Amino acid sequence: MKRWILAALLGWGLLAGAPARAEPAQLARQLCASCHGADGNGPGPAPRLAGQQAGYIEQQWQAFRLHQRADGGAHGAHGAAMAALKSEGNVKALAAYFAAQPPAPARSAGGDPALLAAGRKLYAEGNLAVGTPPCFSCHGDRGEGGSAAPRLAGQHAAYLTRRMRVSDAPQPDSAMEMQEILKTMSADDIKALLAYLATL
Repeated sequence: MKRWILAALLGWGLLAGAPARAEPAQLARQLCASCHGADGNGPGPAPRLAGQQAGYIEQQWQAFRLHQRADGGAHGAHGAAMAALKSEGNVKALAAYFAAQPPAPARSAGGDPALLAAGRKLYAEGNLAVGTPPCFSCHGDRGEGGSAAPRLAGQHAAYLTRRMRVSDAPQPDSAMEMQEILKTMSADDIKALLAYLATL
């Protein structure tokens, strides 16, 4: 973690004298690559951004800026990036850049067939008896995301596991609905869903 923060701080120093409108690929290399990878397909534990919905990236950036989302210990890196990204145009360009990058390929299906089937059913149908809606209705048929929901396909399993926990940490308004949905799901439901998401 300290290496990522140091790299981000160095990136901020390099960018301090940059023009107000920098190239998004340059911003990605200097501010984001140490954690997320220059193309958004970083090795983790930070989330992959490649192919992520641009609007969602912008929304989460604003949540970090307003301290409405916990940052998993990356506050030093995010703080340095925020100091450099003062232009909303740069934020939008950077979000669009990551959204346009080819995401990591899906992994081959494996593991317990019954667990995968249960996860697939939850994703496609939900469990309306307990108030769990189908995941595809927000996140897309193949986890590609939508206007208000993030891409889940190709995301790091450890990151998804962290995000699929009921949390008392600060949350943006857009995440509160998901927090309520998580409260309707059992530990077994979440385990099955994570197993299925790993195949998208």
